[in-house]
Amino acid sequence: MLQNIKIKLFANFLLFLIIMVAGTYLIKSIDKDRRDYSLQVQSKLIESKYKTNYKNFKMMTNEFARMYQNNEELVSLLFLANNADMNESKNIRKQLYTVLLKDYEHLKEIGVSQVHFYLKNDKSFLRMYKPEYFGDVSLKIKSDVIRTNTVEPLQEGFKVSKLTTGVAFAYPLFDQYNQYIGAVEITYSTKQLIENILDDFSYDAHLLVSNKKQDMMYQKSWEMPGYTMESSSHKAVKIINLYHILKSASLQNSINKEASAQEAFSLHEVHDYTNVIMTFLPLKQWYGSEHSAYLVLYTESNYLHELIRENKYLLIIFYSIVFILFVFSSYVFINKDKFEKLALYDNITKLPNRTLFLIELNNEINRAIRCESKLAILFIDLDGFKAVNDTYGHKVGDDLLVHAANTFSSEVRKSDIVARIGGDEFIVILTDISEASQGVEIASKIIKSISEPITMKQNTIQVGASIGVSIYPDHAENIEELVKIADNMMYESKNAGKNRVTLFEANS
Repeated sequence: MLQNIKIKLFANFLLFLIIMVAGTYLIKSIDKDRRDYSLQVQSKLIESKYKTNYKNFKMMTNEFARMYQNNEELVSLLFLANNADMNESKNIRKQLYTVLLKDYEHLKEIGVSQVHFYLKNDKSFLRMYKPEYFGDVSLKIKSDVIRTNTVEPLQEGFKVSKLTTGVAFAYPLFDQYNQYIGAVEITYSTKQLIENILDDFSYDAHLLVSNKKQDMMYQKSWEMPGYTMESSSHKAVKIINLYHILKSASLQNSINKEASAQEAFSLHEVHDYTNVIMTFLPLKQWYGSEHSAYLVLYTESNYLHELIRENKYLLIIFYSIVFILFVFSSYVFINKDKFEKLALYDNITKLPNRTLFLIELNNEINRAIRCESKLAILFIDLDGFKAVNDTYGHKVGDDLLVHAANTFSSEVRKSDIVARIGGDEFIVILTDISEASQGVEIASKIIKSISEPITMKQNTIQVGASIGVSIYPDHAENIEELVKIADNMMYESKNAGKNRVTLFEANS
């Protein structure tokens, strides 16, 4: 029995271990899906902010380009510059600088970092980026944009070589005869773009550029191998020693894996109980579709912090419930026999109770049907039990019930069943009999045995028994009817003077 309990406990342990592992996997899977969704939302939010600002910048540069095109003095000077010699170009450049200076001061206030004019041969003529200078003196700076003498849109976007400068938009300029005389390139600063995207939850933002040598302007990137970080676009990091996290191999692998898709993505890390989201926004270079730069944004996530805390609480609750169920089920396994006895056996006599009696009777009837045999029901009620109980107390009464149970069990076969169904009432199932007289004979022996005087607590006690007998299937085939007949016959015995047996007669 002990071995059987050990096997059941081990099986129970394995079952709950499987439940715990499966539950943990499910909870963490759900948590991961919620986190991934949150990170996707974060990536789309940053990308949406970027695209909105990009469009706004483009709309403003369109307005500025039309303003320059409609400026007759500017167009006239640029027209003259195309055919001027070096000295004439220098004077024209000074005049053009003076014309632009007032407007450029205003443009700087709204984030324009430079205005660059080119001649129709793609040579740089004037670059407004610092009010105290005239700009480039060299006429050999080749434009990064493709110029034509048409009104087709020119290139726009980041220049890899000058990413710090910002987002550049180029527009052709024409004289009064609609002849192409040059182009203007208007650039919005990276700083302005980043500040427009940042919010109160942002820690840091900077730009990463590929294939750049480390110098005063560029330093080694924490995040991505092969990329350098532009110092001028980098804010003071508020998260102390964050780069230690970024150097971890697992995070580096995650960044490289996500970056290979060339789409905006966000990753999540916890540092000193602070939840940080790193969002990587790929930026296209001026030519082609290759992503050679990234805008990296660090933000704090209260929502992810709540998700992590909820997941911890959920796991604690889940583990607690599983542990309680495991302890309870193990206790049930260990005490299974005890519980069965409490549910199916009489607490005083240890005989089957009414519930188990009905189960056993049903089983014996089914067996009698298969074997084409008979069985007898003996409904027994003790005569004089109430007087003993009232006279000597319940303890003696309980002892008398135990004595009666032992007496009835000793007078029947091991294959027969004795049950106490309540109070001083007992039922005996006599299995596999051939004649009704066998039931009467056993009942008579029971009456004779129970009628013998017994000594309890130094008191001589004598009781009797009134018994009613019914036979299956002669008297009834239904369980309830069979027991009812035996019960009625027991009352017939009591009415006839007690301490006797009455067999049901079908024709009575």
